[in-house]
Amino acid sequence: MRKNLFKKVLALTLASTMAFSMAGCGSKGGSSDAKNDDGTITLNVWHQWSNDTNELKGKYEEAVKAYEKENSGVKIKTETLDTEAYKTKINAEFAGDAKGIDVFYWWGAGTAKKLVDAGKVMALDDYVTDDVKSKILEGSTSAFEFDGKLYSVPMFSWYMTLFCNKTMFDKAGATLPTTYDELVDAVKKLKKLDGVTPMAAGAKDGWNAAFVYQALALREVGATGVNEMLSGKKEFGDEGFKKAAQKVSDLYEMGAFGDNPLEQGNDDANAAFENGKAAMRLMGSWFANNVYTDDAATIKPEEVVALKIPTIADGKGEATDYCGGFVESFWVNNNTKYKEEAAKFCIYINEKMGVASYETGSGFSGWTTPADESNLNPLFIQIKDLLAEGKQGVLAWDTSLESEPAAVHNEQVQTLFADGADIDAFIDEHKAAINGK
Repeated sequence: MRKNLFKKVLALTLASTMAFSMAGCGSKGGSSDAKNDDGTITLNVWHQWSNDTNELKGKYEEAVKAYEKENSGVKIKTETLDTEAYKTKINAEFAGDAKGIDVFYWWGAGTAKKLVDAGKVMALDDYVTDDVKSKILEGSTSAFEFDGKLYSVPMFSWYMTLFCNKTMFDKAGATLPTTYDELVDAVKKLKKLDGVTPMAAGAKDGWNAAFVYQALALREVGATGVNEMLSGKKEFGDEGFKKAAQKVSDLYEMGAFGDNPLEQGNDDANAAFENGKAAMRLMGSWFANNVYTDDAATIKPEEVVALKIPTIADGKGEATDYCGGFVESFWVNNNTKYKEEAAKFCIYINEKMGVASYETGSGFSGWTTPADESNLNPLFIQIKDLLAEGKQGVLAWDTSLESEPAAVHNEQVQTLFADGADIDAFIDEHKAAINGK
């Protein structure tokens, strides 16, 4: 996407977010400005676990009740929206002072950088005690550090996983793929099964399409090279990025993602796998929980196997490189009137939800706090074992990059899931957006 086109899209997006801000739920314009009549204060906390079937929503509500009981002078008022609407709403709120928000769920690295640079987020260094530091998992805070200051603490990490329906593979006579060549062979054999898509891509949602590309770029370029590009230490230009794009296009051309992958989004792709209509799903480790808890799913959980991203024979990536890491957490609005109370709750809820995510099989805690492992499902344990072999992780590009190049990336990867993909144009658009040339 050229810069003039991006500006037009940005203008339209800003207009829609302003409309959403006026029409949607959110600040009433003063709930953070004064104490309640009974002397308590109310912290307005926003997050994106809006679905009542999401175990993390229930765990959050349990944690809030416990916190209010232990801190009688504080009340927590929570607002939720579905993820995409939530992102739009938060951006609209922070275009102003977001005074109806004290603590909010967000993503670190490049996603948070704009808010940090604009002075919208409060650093937590003065509130992270030695006791808190002793419980934070080593190496888990890099996505929350900017210019030597710590703006949040970790919650949980994720691990990109290739979920495979073993029964379908057996039926097709295909090998569970550990290499790209085995993946290609599996696609060809799985295509012969009636009514089965080899891999559900969900490419209508750009971040789903991006996951497929990022997985192959990891294997072509290697974690070190990708991280150097994402952090600005090196320009986007390694030949491996082009090879990865070609491989995504090749997979599309051979029918790996079905006839019209751009017509199905994340929820559609999840449902296709869960209901035996797709043999593979490349997704974050949180999807393991869907397989076990989604009442609408028809596949048997024991049929599902968790695998690493397939390796590429001549690629620079190591088998121990992985996509994932710590990036999601709660943050404090720098404009909050109750800085100490907001910081205290922010740290508390990140720890509690980090442990809860692990106990529910949704993610891997950023805390050494003991957790109950008795209810972990077998699929999540498989992923835990895969993660234990990992050495260097790469965050999702749309959280590592700043907003404009992230948007270009998510839009450009979708062009690889259609006829006539222009690989050179794909590379040029990325260079223009990421390198600024």
